[in-house]
Amino acid sequence: MKVFITGGNRGIGLEFAKQLTEKDWDIYVGCREPKKADKLKKIIPEDNIILLDVKLEDSIRAAVHVLKTKLERLDLIINNAGIIGNRAGLNKVEIDDHIETFLTNTIGPLFVTKYCLPLLGKDSTVVNISSLMGSIDDTSGGSYSYRISKAALNMVTKNLQEDLKGKGISVVSFHPGWVRTRMGTPVAPVSTKRSISGMLKVLETKKNIDGKFINFKGEELPW
Repeated sequence: MKVFITGGNRGIGLEFAKQLTEKDWDIYVGCREPKKADKLKKIIPEDNIILLDVKLEDSIRAAVHVLKTKLERLDLIINNAGIIGNRAGLNKVEIDDHIETFLTNTIGPLFVTKYCLPLLGKDSTVVNISSLMGSIDDTSGGSYSYRISKAALNMVTKNLQEDLKGKGISVVSFHPGWVRTRMGTPVAPVSTKRSISGMLKVLETKKNIDGKFINFKGEELPW
C-alpha cells in the first residue's frame, strides 16, 4: 500500500508516517525543507522525501512529477500540510494572512489531489485534515483565517467526493482532535499517537465515511 503525506516532517504528518511504517506501507512525504527533515529520515528513505510547497502550483506539479517516477498508484493521500494563521480577533485580521492561510489549507489540498488524480483508482482514499474550528456550528470565535480556510476545505471534500465517487475514490475530512503539536500547543489534550491511531482505525474499516466530516473517533461532525 502506498501513501503520499503532505507536511509530513513533524506533528500529525510525522506520526502518520511512523504508524504507517509499522503497518509496512510504502510512504512518500512532501515538505518544504527536505534537507531539514531529520526525524522523518529516521522513518523513511530520504529518496521518498519530496520538495513541496502546497501554496505554489508549480511546486505541487513538480512534486507529483517526481512521485510519478517512483510509483504507478497511490492508495492514500493525506492532505495534512497546514498553518494556523493569525489567531487574533476581528480588529487584527489581515488580508495577506488570509491569502497565505487559504492557499495553504484549502487550495493546496485541492491541487495536490488534482495533480495526483492519475495515480488514484478504485478504493483509493483522499484524506483532508480539517478541524472542528471549521465547522459552522462552532461558536468559539477568533482565528478568522484558519476557521474560514478549514470551512472551505470541507467544501473541497464534498466537491471532490461528488466528482470522484464514480471512480471508486473516497474523500473524507478529518478533525484530528485538539492535538499536542507545535500548532496545537502543549496544553492540547490529545496525543499525536492517539489521534493518528484513531484515524487509521476509521480508515481501515471505511464504514460510511465517504464525503463525511468526522473526528478521529469516527464520529460524524456538523459541517
